[in-house]
Amino acid sequence: MLHVTASHEAISSFMHEAGTGPDPLELHWDMTTTHNSKWNQKVIDILCSQYTSMFEKNQWASRSRQSIIRDITKKFNQCRNSWRKAQPRMLNDGTRETMREVEDRLVDQTNEVLTRRATVSLTFQKFETRKKVTSALLSDRIATGKDDQAVWAYLHSLVETLGKDGMSSDESEHEDGDVQVFRLKKMSWRADVSHEMHIIDQQRLAGAANFTPRGSKPAKRFRNTNRESSRKAIEGLPRALYNSLWLNDQPPSFTVSDKKLQRMEIIVSR
Repeated sequence: MLHVTASHEAISSFMHEAGTGPDPLELHWDMTTTHNSKWNQKVIDILCSQYTSMFEKNQWASRSRQSIIRDITKKFNQCRNSWRKAQPRMLNDGTRETMREVEDRLVDQTNEVLTRRATVSLTFQKFETRKKVTSALLSDRIATGKDDQAVWAYLHSLVETLGKDGMSSDESEHEDGDVQVFRLKKMSWRADVSHEMHIIDQQRLAGAANFTPRGSKPAKRFRNTNRESSRKAIEGLPRALYNSLWLNDQPPSFTVSDKKLQRMEIIVSR
């Protein structure tokens, strides 16, 4: 961050009551400490007074001083957090990062955050799509009395029980004609429900015209057994939805639901 923190000399002089403190015309925070320091409290007081004067001059709706101070403090904490991240770190060889190395680290961190957000968004879309598919097909089976009604009741229940956090995460994607292709990361804690999810996804692909495109497009998904999802395991699911070997290694504090869920073996006719 390019913000120049207040000089040590100015802060020290102000602390010993020998200096005038922060200059209202050229304010600098002391980023090396918290908002509770004497210097930063003075900066907050100056900003609060300037803010109040601007509101009165423009006849805007008044705000309490406490509310203004709270917002200023919140913004300072955000800026200080960013400033601290941008400071050169000590490397293993005893040297400090160059500004280029700092820049590369911050870019990598930003990309990681964006990737996590994209994964969460895709996982939520996947859950909503699968829930929509199973709900629509279950309603159709109930209305028509088709003999696979129990299958779609089971699949709908399975999706809702796993929830959005129980959907495997997508690692990458590319286009295969008009259909997106995702590589799935393995979830070591979860029972293998890839067959059931594949059935649902195939129905989505086969009947794409019957479902609205909002949320996500039809997609092919292939399991990548070499990459594991970094997301934490969900507690509180029925025992049948956990990998039994993984579950045996968990501490007694790990919560498992008492709800019974009977896995169904589904054979797809071709």
